Amino acid sequence: MFIIALANQKGGVGKTTTAVTLASGFSQHQKKTLLIDLDPQGHIAFSFGVEKTPGLYRWLVLDESLEDVVQNVRPGLDILSSDKRTESVKRHITLMDFRETLLFDRLRISEYDVILLDMAPSLDVLHINGLIASDWVLIPTRPDAMAVDGVKEILLTMGEITQRGHQFAGYSILPTFFDRTTRETVTQFQDIVHAFGNKVLPPIPQDTRVRESAAYGKTLWEYSPNSPAMTGYQDGKSQVGGYIQIVDRLLEVIDG
Repeated sequence: MFIIALANQKGGVGKTTTAVTLASGFSQHQKKTLLIDLDPQGHIAFSFGVEKTPGLYRWLVLDESLEDVVQNVRPGLDILSSDKRTESVKRHITLMDFRETLLFDRLRISEYDVILLDMAPSLDVLHINGLIASDWVLIPTRPDAMAVDGVKEILLTMGEITQRGHQFAGYSILPTFFDRTTRETVTQFQDIVHAFGNKVLPPIPQDTRVRESAAYGKTLWEYSPNSPAMTGYQDGKSQVGGYIQIVDRLLEVIDG
């Protein structure tokens, strides 16, 4: 089992889109995949065209089994949905002993190959739980100064968690909303690469079909598999970036 947390303390960076697209991609590569929504907004269910449920609440507060609360949304892909009752989950965890390791303790007996944690853009007890439970942290970020500051905040938090004894297998940074025709975007992307080096993955091009696919309750694999967000952009004879390439890169990490 390999657990990936998707985190950025700045919102609007394409985190949920990334979580949905990667989870779908992993399941298509015969990985039994679970996507957990740790955000009270519950956008994971919306992205798959299914109803929000209090799955996270039922699992962590009512202590129902994981098998009973997940929703199967695609072959080989389950989701654990979230809704407004997730705020009650946070309050419940805060009163517990070992509150920062609850997710780790619950997930380590899971039989999934890959688990993705879509985390809210706020530093709270669920956020810390997600980081402590994860092997790898994927940090989506827009190529702008405010979003990059969110990257730095996540790395600082990971450093504090490491000092407490948790060892991450690694992390990577995924630039999103990349528009190579805009000088500012290209400059910010270059700054990210200069700051973080080989931790930076190839970028995801800006693409209106991302928003359209969510509105129809379809993944990008279903709605527009040949769109720039999926296939990247042409650079000479090569395709650079796009979610298809990112899935392949992360599968190399997962399979070790």
